[in-house]
Amino acid sequence: MRRTQLFVSRGLLGLWIALFGALLFLLVFEARGGGIEVPFAGVAIKADATTIVHLPNRIFTCTETEQQFQCQADIQGRPLVMTFESSSNSELRSCQAQYDGNSLVCLGGWVDYAPVLSESFEITGLELSPQQLNSLQQQYWATNKLLTLSDSKLIRISVWFSIATGMMAAYFAWFYPSRWSKGLAAVAGGFVAYQLAWSNLASVQYTTVTPYVLTTTNWDRIVSGGSIAAGVLVMVIVALLLRHRTNRVAKTLMTLSNGIGSAWIAGYILLLMLLGSGFVD
Repeated sequence: MRRTQLFVSRGLLGLWIALFGALLFLLVFEARGGGIEVPFAGVAIKADATTIVHLPNRIFTCTETEQQFQCQADIQGRPLVMTFESSSNSELRSCQAQYDGNSLVCLGGWVDYAPVLSESFEITGLELSPQQLNSLQQQYWATNKLLTLSDSKLIRISVWFSIATGMMAAYFAWFYPSRWSKGLAAVAGGFVAYQLAWSNLASVQYTTVTPYVLTTTNWDRIVSGGSIAAGVLVMVIVALLLRHRTNRVAKTLMTLSNGIGSAWIAGYILLLMLLGSGFVD
């Protein structure tokens, strides 16, 4: 019975790792932040009021001159060429688009809050059949699926993943305690302590501390250093408490630390990935 339970548990753990890894890979691969090579977040093809196909920026190849960017992608075997005038502060303007030599309407101004602020553009006038549009949606299904989900849905998905992470970690810590469980409990406890300390210290206004001969730079250093010190201190304390103890109190502490800490860490990672990829503002 115990062997079957362990087999099922490891199977569920493997499934969770695969799903979590797939989600992270999807967010990284489909990230919408514009950069030097491709200076915009993405392009949306608007066929009508209800049909919009999103194109990821990674399919475009761009060349830059002194005041101009020209980007090209192959869409259904024909070239989509977009030309932008760039200002001194690297903002894109005067969007012009052509598909297979025919001029299109190009609108911009939608800002994606990825690590680098960048615009996304909308083009209309492509002579594509419903079958071709559907083929494009299937080809770039990940980008289109992520962009059709609202911020609240994506955050809810990350919350459920975080809860599942915490439950999985707590389960293994309680039923299969090991050195790995104790180590994870110490690291998780330290991470939570760091986050709590940073949240509380960072919320203090500069006007509160500057009267005490503290500059804003010095206070920022105190916030960072104090948070790290709190995290390290809690991590060491938890590690010492769990090092040689296997009683019920230590086991409960380890389980709670694993569950809460793992959920917190997973949620933190997913939130950073959602914000960094540009799919959540």
